[in-house]
Amino acid sequence: MGAIGRLSLVLTLPFGCALLLLTGQRTPHPPAAEAQSRPPKMVARIWHGRVLTKNADVYNAYLQKAGVEKIEAIHGNLGAQLLRRTEGKVTEFMVISYWPSREAIHAFAGTDIEKTHNLPRDNAFLIELEPTVKHFDVVHDSRLSTANIP
Repeated sequence: MGAIGRLSLVLTLPFGCALLLLTGQRTPHPPAAEAQSRPPKMVARIWHGRVLTKNADVYNAYLQKAGVEKIEAIHGNLGAQLLRRTEGKVTEFMVISYWPSREAIHAFAGTDIEKTHNLPRDNAFLIELEPTVKHFDVVHDSRLSTANIP
């Protein structure tokens, strides 16, 4: 292919592909400051609770049905995970739910999105009721391609 043919090919390619073809180098990642200035593509809401291990199986079933399944049915929810860790006489649970924005969380959690919304039977199971949940911007998730993140 002549120089004009190569130039025509390069001009029709996306920038990253053209750069790779011309220089053998990939498009550089944006600087960290630029990445941080973009709005998050997804927000993770994280709740944590601890129960006595002897009650863990019953609480796991209750949390799945009364907590996780209800969270997943809320408009705007992008999915949820239920994690469990047993260490001796105490079993910890963590629920991570994913949302497109903090505004989507406000729609179901109200004004104070950091406030924990305990389940009706949590008093009977949990060692202590944690007063708050935490929110994190998801900045990388290798399980998802960028095409899958809204």
